[in-house]
Amino acid sequence: MPSITVSYRDLCKLLGRRIGLKKLLGHLVMIGIETEAAGDELKLEVAHNRPDLLSPEGVARVLKGFLGVEIGLPRYKLSAARVTVEVDRSVKPIRPFIAAGVVTDVKLTDEIVASLMQVQEKLHTSLCRNRRRGSIGVYDLGTIKPPVRYTTTLPDDISFVPLEFDRELTPAQILREHPKGIEYGSIMQGWSRYPLLIDSRGVVLSVPPIINSESTRVTSKTKQLFIDVTGEDERVANQSLTILTTGLAERGFELRSVAVKYPGRRVRTPDLRPRRHRLSARNANEFIGLALKPRGIAKIAGRMRYGVADIGGDILTLLAPPYRSDLMHEVDLIEDIAIGYGYDRLEPTLPKVVTTGERTPIERLSERARRVLTGLGFMEVMTYTLTNPRTNFELMRARGEAAEIANPVSEEYTIIRNSLLPCLLSVLRANRRNPLPQRVFEVGDIVVLDEGAETGARNVRRAAAAVIGEGAGFTHIKAVAEALLQELGIAYEVRPIEHSSFLEGRTAEFVSDGKSLGIVGEIHPEVILGFELEHPVATFEFDLG
Repeated sequence: MPSITVSYRDLCKLLGRRIGLKKLLGHLVMIGIETEAAGDELKLEVAHNRPDLLSPEGVARVLKGFLGVEIGLPRYKLSAARVTVEVDRSVKPIRPFIAAGVVTDVKLTDEIVASLMQVQEKLHTSLCRNRRRGSIGVYDLGTIKPPVRYTTTLPDDISFVPLEFDRELTPAQILREHPKGIEYGSIMQGWSRYPLLIDSRGVVLSVPPIINSESTRVTSKTKQLFIDVTGEDERVANQSLTILTTGLAERGFELRSVAVKYPGRRVRTPDLRPRRHRLSARNANEFIGLALKPRGIAKIAGRMRYGVADIGGDILTLLAPPYRSDLMHEVDLIEDIAIGYGYDRLEPTLPKVVTTGERTPIERLSERARRVLTGLGFMEVMTYTLTNPRTNFELMRARGEAAEIANPVSEEYTIIRNSLLPCLLSVLRANRRNPLPQRVFEVGDIVVLDEGAETGARNVRRAAAAVIGEGAGFTHIKAVAEALLQELGIAYEVRPIEHSSFLEGRTAEFVSDGKSLGIVGEIHPEVILGFELEHPVATFEFDLG
């Protein structure tokens, strides 16, 4: 989960009251934020689906409702700024969207600047996927003469002084010499023209998604901010801008909208109108195990910063704040009602069933496999079921398809694994500085695509093991695999095969009743190097289903 650092003193200031540290930490846990305190500094771990909580302003906002300091839908005054952004047609093939806003009556302190930089960076790494789907620029509006043009430039056609530099560079030089250019330059790989934000006098604001110019830097004397979010996803750009601007509004700053002129259309950003959602009181009560009346649910919704537009019988029409980009289903609303009611107030009850529960056959088999592998000297690991194509396919020298996540919040977790082996190799990579040999195993689910399944995919239980260092050869790992199958009472035969992830001539397939159980062998050197390992690795992976 993403983590942020906030000041306990600043958080109390935002709340408008001082709350004992122990009590405050307890409240944070109740709303789903893990905490760790060290003096005035609080480290908070926030759920991936709540980017609005990636700043002290966002945390204070939800706490105000939870504690009853300020309930109901937050209202943001939004007047029109005399600033426009003109979007050139040339950006369409590379980075077509931009959202922008203005913040006035700004009074910056060290804490506010630190908070602004932190939320910007956290949004870049989470919602904006390391700046690929969106990138944020914050400028001193006093240094800019509108209108602002969002256009493109050739790599060497323009030069300016980038942030943290004392000399002019062209965009091409920035990608080669500036730390941010080196870090994020791969985003622009293959582009013949680069995005550019420039004002009416020719002053460069930035080359998104890489770096701002030094001339538009925000300082302690800044009184007005101009904020833009450019990207390939208009929804992400708007969400990021909304989270940033509404957070600054919690500091008492004024918000103004900007006219964005695309070829053929015109929009105003940010859009701070609340979103309507329907909630069934009956469904909420069934899910949570309560018997609340609709008006009781409405009161709890107010504590979670919702507005209530209407109550008609069983149905409540709730108004969600514009920064709540995570709400996709009625279940999300019900979860908020449970949080607002208080998890600590819920009474656990046993379900009314007429049978006695027991472990399923696959769980019993899995437990036996764990005991066998532990007895053979292997250590069990438990890894994430979510992964990414690079780890799952590219590093394994493999091709294939996997179930994809519809709305991933991180580039690291975009698909569901279809093999345990990349996960085990990732564990070995994380422990590559530890003594050898290392023997690890995992018994867990993978997901394979299946057109015959109701959802188009199905879970498969597998067991896999890996050895690195002394004894990490085909003979050893094959003996371990055979011992496991014999202990599980599975008849098998061994056939030599070729596989792109394994060394030729040192790979075999286990077959039972004419069907493949799995594969065993020594990992290919290219795979070993891809996972940053330096010693031979031998592995096996079996279906237990």
